[in-house]
Parts: sequence; C-alpha cells; structure tokens
Amino acid sequence: MRGRLLLAALAASLVATGGALATPPEDNILAPDQYTTEKARGLAARHTGALRELNAGIYNCMPWLDLPKQSIGFFRPKHIAPPKDDRYLSLRIYVDQDPSPQFMALRFEERVSAMFSRYVNGLLRRMTASAALLADPAVDGFTVIVDWLKQAAQVGGRPVHETIAVFMEKVAAADYLAGRAKIRDLASRAVVLGYDGETALGQLRLQAWEDNFLATYQVANYQPAPGVTCR
Repeated sequence: MRGRLLLAALAASLVATGGALATPPEDNILAPDQYTTEKARGLAARHTGALRELNAGIYNCMPWLDLPKQSIGFFRPKHIAPPKDDRYLSLRIYVDQDPSPQFMALRFEERVSAMFSRYVNGLLRRMTASAALLADPAVDGFTVIVDWLKQAAQVGGRPVHETIAVFMEKVAAADYLAGRAKIRDLASRAVVLGYDGETALGQLRLQAWEDNFLATYQVANYQPAPGVTCR
C-alpha cells in the first residue's frame, strides 16, 4: 500500500532530541481527586504505579513523543454518553515530527492508517503491561489519541494538527494482545474518530498493518536517563 511505502519518509522527518531526560512531570497523569465518579477515582488510586510506569516509559524512551498535561487517565469515551460510566485507560500523544511533503501528499485515510499502524499497537502493549490493570473488571477498554502537525496549515497564526482518537473495548484489545486477532481486526472493531484541527471528521474506516517502529526506532545521539532501561 502507498502509505506503507512512505513510512520511511515519515521516520526520517522525526525531530531528533539529544541528552537524557529528567523525571516526567506528574501532571501528565490526571490526579485521582480530579475524577467525577467513584469508579474512576478507584481505578486511579488502584493503578497509580502502572500509570507512573507508563508515563516514565514514554517520557524517557520515546523522546519524539510529547505527553500533554493530564494525557494519561481513566476517561469516559467520547462516543459513550452518560449515565453509563464506562472507563477506558486513555493515553494522548503528540508526535513531534517535521512536516513531510511525502507524508502530507497521502490521502487523509492513508495518513491515519499509517499513524494507527505505527503507534496504536505499541502503545496499547505499554498500556497493558500491568497484569492487574488488564484484569481489573472496572477497566472497560483503552483509548489512544495521536496528534501530529499538518504541514503549512495555520489558523490564526497557530499550527493545525490532525488527530485520530481510537477507542477499543477491552475484549477487542485482549483478543489482539493474546494473538487471537490481527491488527486489522483490532482496527475494524475499534471506534476511530478523526479530526482536522478543531473540525470533527466523524468515524473513520482505515487499513492497518503490523509495524514494529516503536520497538526498533532510536533517536540519534539520544541516551535515556541513568538507570532507565528501554524495552
């Protein structure tokens, strides 16, 4: 597929960062007292350690990914309205890459397919590294939100991002993680919403393929903080 052939161009556009990083900001994680329901507060309290490990692992080992404030937590999916209190472990990342003409020449559906394939599977594995979290019946699913810069587009002098928000029920994620389903099956079972800046593009249908980028990519001249092991 055309998107897969141009992933090398996407990798080449990533911004290199040098030097070791310090302890990640605690406010990347939504604090337990900020939740509005007892279910969510209980999840945050029980899995504090797992959330901190997720925060530190991305911060120290994937320096080209930015974690906004309160980007990690147990949030209610946008497509599930109250009063149902489904809680998905959610992670939002911004991919710090230089705009690539080759990447932006792809159709939007091809760009989101490439970003899904590159990031969602690897981040889902990190999010489910804690067996206790994965087994917790109060965890209803997982959300991965990926933002990236749209080349040369600005609104009011500010850059425009493209975004996908991927919502996966726990049973679909568990089937993929256990090898009972392929990444294309996970993509078809997920709810994937697209955004062009602030404009919602609705639910997307995309292609997906296995991509080991997160397990193999290394930023040139970057060393993680002393005592940190990246895997």
